[in-house]
Amino acid sequence: MRWLMMVCLVISGSSWADECAMAFRHGILISPEQIRVQTANRTAFQINNDKQLFIRGEWITLTAEEQELLQRYSHLLRKFVPEVVGIAVDGVELGLSAIESMLSGLGDSSQQEEWQQLIRESTYQLTSRFVRSGDHFYLAPQSLHELDSFLHGELKHQLKNLAKQTVGAVWEALRDALRQSDDNFERTESPNWQPLGELVSKINSGLDQKAGELEQKSALFCQRLTELDQIETELQQRVPQLVQYDVIIAKP
Repeated sequence: MRWLMMVCLVISGSSWADECAMAFRHGILISPEQIRVQTANRTAFQINNDKQLFIRGEWITLTAEEQELLQRYSHLLRKFVPEVVGIAVDGVELGLSAIESMLSGLGDSSQQEEWQQLIRESTYQLTSRFVRSGDHFYLAPQSLHELDSFLHGELKHQLKNLAKQTVGAVWEALRDALRQSDDNFERTESPNWQPLGELVSKINSGLDQKAGELEQKSALFCQRLTELDQIETELQQRVPQLVQYDVIIAKP
């Protein structure tokens, strides 16, 4: 019944954030051969080659109908998770690349390494909930509403702070170089140098585009979530061991 109510909401044209008030309760890790559902950093159950089901390491024998359900479930996850992760990761990379571009050509090798380390640390912090590495994808437990909030709020705030740190570091290095009157700091003009306000505006504009992309696809994403929820319910009815690992949930 829950999935049917969701379809009605999509058709009625309600706010997309309200339509998608469903979430992943567990983390999803997708690779070409496997789909792993993780809880507390451990694999609760996994699907191998879209047709074999293992629950806590135990192979579950499935009928032909159950295998078909499992394949549908796997194929939808493989469509949904990489696309959602891609939107988030692209947003992070967009902001970080703008900062990296601005820093290009400024400072000596030691200072460049220091700034790059700061950017690497920020990348790790910002992408812990969304991971894309080649054809491997990870989505942490969350809802589409939380992803929207991440793009509109949390990510903008953290990238703005990083921009302040890096711009401040550049000016501090320049002041030190001028006071010392030595050649430790390369004062080569960078064509990518931008005042803080312009840099933040550029980052925010790019993030607004990614948030717009998410909103444009919201109806499709909601449809896929409801289909996943329906298939999951059918699988749980046929394989009771899966009931305790309800992946798609309604989140108020």
